[in-house]
Amino acid sequence: MTSELPRDTDDRTGLMDTPPEERFDRITRLAQDLFQVDFALVNIVGDDTVYTKSQPPGPAIGHSAPEDVFCAETIRQNGVLEIRDAAADDRYRDRKAVTDYGMRFYAGVPLRTDDGQAVATLCLLDDTPRTLDGDQRAALQRFGAWAQAELRQSEPGPDEAAPATSPETHQEDLGSEVHLASLAIPHGAVSGDRSGWMQVGGRVVVTLADVMGKGEIAGGFADELLRAMQERRDMDPVGALTSVESQAGADRRFRDTFATIFHAVIDTRAGRLDYVDAGHGLSLVLHPDGSDERLSSRNLPLGLRPADMPWEAGSSAVSRGDLIVSVSDGALDAYDSTLESLRLIGEDLRRAARADRFFEELAVRVSTHAVDDDVTAVVVAIH
Repeated sequence: MTSELPRDTDDRTGLMDTPPEERFDRITRLAQDLFQVDFALVNIVGDDTVYTKSQPPGPAIGHSAPEDVFCAETIRQNGVLEIRDAAADDRYRDRKAVTDYGMRFYAGVPLRTDDGQAVATLCLLDDTPRTLDGDQRAALQRFGAWAQAELRQSEPGPDEAAPATSPETHQEDLGSEVHLASLAIPHGAVSGDRSGWMQVGGRVVVTLADVMGKGEIAGGFADELLRAMQERRDMDPVGALTSVESQAGADRRFRDTFATIFHAVIDTRAGRLDYVDAGHGLSLVLHPDGSDERLSSRNLPLGLRPADMPWEAGSSAVSRGDLIVSVSDGALDAYDSTLESLRLIGEDLRRAARADRFFEELAVRVSTHAVDDDVTAVVVAIH
């Protein structure tokens, strides 16, 4: 079954000719690493051009003619389009992607709007012929579902008459050792972001979750997800996430929903931070000597993980004077929307010295920039 090339693609997505954004770049970065290919791309496909919205670091690909690449064919598919060796395939051997750039392998999935129209692709490219096995094809489709959800986030929802930019802040001292603070600025009527924390003996359990989707369904799932993660406060982070994953998988409401999560257990007495990061990747530890450490992982979001792929745990040493900050990707839009924004957020927090001052500055940025997503931030200061 095929479909015609989309009309007015740039109007439907709002992404044609827009600059890079971390919400797409983290997908292509993880895909490139997982599949070990030269390129993983998110392309916006129009009638007369294919625009590369997200790509690995390097010279920008920009625009390509549809007849020079493969993605105009991909959006005619319902599933994966795989070209094992384009140079040996009469249908594709004369395309510039092959003749000028030496690409041999291609695999792509169409990305659709809420009404089912194919307007973009997530694709893999490599200069060596290869074949995807069944697990790899399934994994590519999972990445496509993630990219499609981000694309749909760009479409206005029925409950988004105007962004709500009134910030909500919470602060709490947990004894003399830890100060926690959070900021929430919802976009639209219902936020899909949630953050929370609790103290368990000498440990602090912190969670930030960002549920894909809009409206009350996403907001309700976010509430339940945060509560479930915090209820598992006595488990290690991977154990907690695995348990919640099993619970959510048994509930039909959540089978087509997924979320990025940062869940950490901070033990100040042991000087250790243990965490699991499910597709989030937006957390930093700022050390008093001026250095910083990004808390990253290769995990997919909750709801997209293959059953045979274990959750990857992370850890970091922490000590007096450290600041830990985690933000949702909406916060990046208050800067330049790329991963560089996370470094700038760290600089602003370090300069502000206090969470409340940093939140005031971030709220001003949100009010003066084109931010089209919820903004959530959590700051942990170790005294």
